[in-house]
Order: sequence, then structure tokens, then C-alpha cells
Amino acid sequence: MDKVITKKSLGSKIKTAWNKVIHNPTFTIKEQLGYSSGIMGNSMTQDVEAYVLTLFLVRFMGISSAVVLILMAVAKVINIIVDPVAGVLLDKRTKSGRSMAKAMLLLSPFPLAVSSILLFVVPGLNLNARIAYVFIFYFIYCIADGFYDMSMMTISVRMTTNPVDRKNFYTVSQFASTLGGMLPSGLIPIFVAAYMEHEATIYLVFAIVFGLIGLAMMLVPYFTLKEKTTAKWRKPATAKLNFKALSLNRPMWLLIISGIISSVRTVCYGLLAFFYLETLEAFWMASVVGAISATLSYIGIALVPFVGRKLSSRDIIAYGYLLTGIMYVILLMAGYQSFVLIAICIGIAGLPNGAMSASRKILLADSTDYMEYMMWKKYDEPIRCESMVFAINSMASRLSGLWKDLLLPAGLLIIGYVSAKSFGSTTINVVQSNQTLDGIFYLLTVTGIVGNLIPALIMFFDNYTGKRKEMMLRELNQMRAEKEEEWNRANCDDLVTASEGVSQ
Repeated sequence: MDKVITKKSLGSKIKTAWNKVIHNPTFTIKEQLGYSSGIMGNSMTQDVEAYVLTLFLVRFMGISSAVVLILMAVAKVINIIVDPVAGVLLDKRTKSGRSMAKAMLLLSPFPLAVSSILLFVVPGLNLNARIAYVFIFYFIYCIADGFYDMSMMTISVRMTTNPVDRKNFYTVSQFASTLGGMLPSGLIPIFVAAYMEHEATIYLVFAIVFGLIGLAMMLVPYFTLKEKTTAKWRKPATAKLNFKALSLNRPMWLLIISGIISSVRTVCYGLLAFFYLETLEAFWMASVVGAISATLSYIGIALVPFVGRKLSSRDIIAYGYLLTGIMYVILLMAGYQSFVLIAICIGIAGLPNGAMSASRKILLADSTDYMEYMMWKKYDEPIRCESMVFAINSMASRLSGLWKDLLLPAGLLIIGYVSAKSFGSTTINVVQSNQTLDGIFYLLTVTGIVGNLIPALIMFFDNYTGKRKEMMLRELNQMRAEKEEEWNRANCDDLVTASEGVSQ
């Protein structure tokens, strides 16, 4: 009899893919939940600062916005310098052989949580002393957060060298990260609107609640995660070898360059409020389109295990950029007469955001395998230096963050936007010209196009994918096994071979 072939439905395929994610052969449920707990706790703590800190400092600390900008810029510049230092430290081990990255998972959450709370305490000091107070604790907050972020990413890469299991692992954690980031920004406005007379107290209460909950959740990875790829045969890398390894890491550099150029998209996102409020005179659309975009982003994350069977992480990032760019091309060509079309285009533009965020982490982690392969072939030195990879990426993100804040004000200046006029205690809003209102729309769509299509093009230059990637990983796994066997013979080691996460 002929064999009957039953074609699976899309829902069945998605369910099968997610079962593979949940029952990840490399990671236990405890490890997946442990890592997700740390990511979610860190996101909650970060989001309180990102959402209301500047507003709190200006309204209740009495610090001007110009001074706040200077304070944060100085702290970020110092943090840029600290990133590579942290990368070097986290790639080392203590004298007892313990992992520095693992130790930082235990140490960094405490100053991070404490400083995140103290930034919402108004000290009974004069203005200059308050400025110094804010700078000290914001600096501590930035450094602690940087160490925790890089420690988490470093540990996650050292848990396996199997790219399939790594992809599933990061997909689960992206859900936790997105949820953790949404909680403060979703709850704080509700309580402020209901109890406006206690606004400052509400900010402090939420800082305490999310700071303490975040602290507890950020400590979980220390007790649940293990570095499984540590091999005795690996030699400690010198600074010179690490530099050579980083210079050969093509996927990392392409990801960094595309990320810097894609920061042009921040002008697009920043202009949306102006577009809804002034050009369309329909500010309610911000909530409607935002809800559509967030929902679609979650759907995009859920599709990663399914889509990832056909597309690489590079492809998800590149096609995600393309989809968003195309939506803004359609919007530019159609104009802004139809609210429905605007909601569809901008809503769909948000679909790949979550999947792209997860894929960036996956690609950055995969780049350590590429780097190890290239160093082995060129110098016979299989160097990984995972922490330095994330330190360089973090440093590049912070650098682009410094100048991207200038793009929106510069764009408003170019289109002739006129700020409100202040006369003593009275502020009078200015009615913008038709040319300026059109300029908001054109600037929004053009930056959305440029900030997406060019990064998409850049990502296609990454050739660590497909058959080439499979071939390189096979050779890497064979090399690791041979190195392990040689080391065991040379040291008369009859212990069980250390796991390098080699896929069967």
C-alpha cells in the first residue's frame, strides 16, 4: 500500500517547534527558568529608570534637564571606557579557578538594585549636593548594570556551543525580557493618574518594589547556571591574541555597524508622538498603534523557533529590517490621509522587533564559534574571549547612543519646527506651518526607510550561515574532540571528557 503522507498545519508546526524549545536537550527547565528570571528582573529594574528617572529628577529633584543630560552623558562616557575593562576581567578566572563572570552574577545585582532605589530618594541637601548625589548613584547603577548584562551573556554562551539549542534558549529569555520591560511602563501611569497628588511617592514605591523583586530574580542565575563549555586544554589567551580574535569576528562587526546605522530609526520613533499629536491631530492613535505593534512583536518572538528552522539569525535580522523599511516605503508613497493604512503600516513595522532582538543575541553568541574557527585556522589558537565580544558590542551601542540623541532635535531644526514660547510663567504653544507638519511626516518615513534598508543590506554581507556554517561547526567539533583527547593523554587524565556542547 502507498504510504499516506499527512501534511501538518501551520499551528501543528508551531506547536512542534515550541515543544523543542521547552524540552531543550542542552538546558534543563531549571536553567532556562533561571536565566529568564535574571533577564526579567534586570529588565524590570532598568525600565523604571528608563521610563521615569529623567522626569523625576527634573520635577522633584529640582535638577534642570540640561544638567541631567550632562550627568547622564558623562556617566555613559565613563561606562564606555569601563566596558572593555569589564570584558577583560570577565574572561579571566580567580586564583582558585572560579569564573569571574559567575562571581559577578552574585555581586553586581546588589549595587544595581540599591542604586536604582536611591535615585528616587530626594535627599535633604542643597542643589549642588543633590547633583553630586545623583551622579554617584547613577554611575554606580550604570556600571553594575553593565557588569550584570555582560556576565549573563557570557555565561549563556559558555553553557553550550550548539547553535540550535542556543537559539531556543534565547527565544525563551526574550519573552521574559519583554515582559519585564513592559510591567513598570504599564503600571506606573495607571497609579500616577489615580493618585496624582502622591506622584513622587509612587515613583519611589515602584522603584523599591521592582528593585527588590528584580534583585531576588537577578540572583537566581548564580544558583542555577553552569559553564559547560569550559575545557582544560584551552590556554589562557593573551591580550594580543584576543585582539586578533576580535578583529577576525566578521559577524560581530557587521552586527555592530548595522546597529549603529539603524539608530537613525530613533528619529522615526521619536517623531511618532509629534506625528500623531500635531500632523494628524489624533494623539489617541499612539495607544492604538502601540498596542498593535506590541502584540505583533510578541507574535514575532513566538514564531522564532518555527521560522528559525528555515531562516538563520542573520536572515531574521536582515528580513526584519527589510519588512520594516518596506512598510515605511508604502506609507511614504500613500501619504497620511488614511488612519487605517497608517495603523497597518506602523503596526506591521513593529512585528519583527522582538524576533530581531532575540536574533541579535543569538548571532552575537554564534560569532564566538566563528571567531574560534578563524583563529584556529589562521593561528592554530582556538580563542573565544566571549566577554570581550559583548563588551565591544556594548561599547559600540553606548557610543551610538550618545549621538543618536542629537538626531531628533537636529531633524526638527531641519524641518523648521518652532518650540513653544515662554513668557514668565506662561507658555504658549506655536501652531506649526503646513510645511512643517508635512516635514514631520516625510522625516518620519525617510528615517524609517534609511534606518532599516541600509542595515538590512549590511547584514547580507555576513556569510556565516547555511552550509558554510554547518561545515565550520563540524570541523570545530572535531578539533575540540581531538584537543580534548590529546590533553587527556598528555596529562594521564582518565576523567570523563569535559562537555563542549558537541551536537550529535
